[in-house]
Amino acid sequence: MSSAAKVLLRAAVTGVMDKIDSVLRIALGGIQTNLRKLNDAANEIATAPARGAEPTDYDKALVDALEAQRAIEASAVVMRRADQALGTLLDALR
Repeated sequence: MSSAAKVLLRAAVTGVMDKIDSVLRIALGGIQTNLRKLNDAANEIATAPARGAEPTDYDKALVDALEAQRAIEASAVVMRRADQALGTLLDALR
């Protein structure tokens, strides 16, 4: 392989790895944000009896918990796909 081709390949690989890194960071941010949201919802549900809340007062917290769960699952799928892409890229470079 010529030195020019090696430089182009290195630049292409670096670009792809930067994109994968960005995707992983965004997915991780989504997981962290939604874990906080899930924790807040769980805390709201757990402390409701102490506050004298009625069962109908749990609806927003339950919906928030389900939304956070689905968002965490979606971010995990994105992370898995990015990991697979990185693995494929590394396998191709061997």
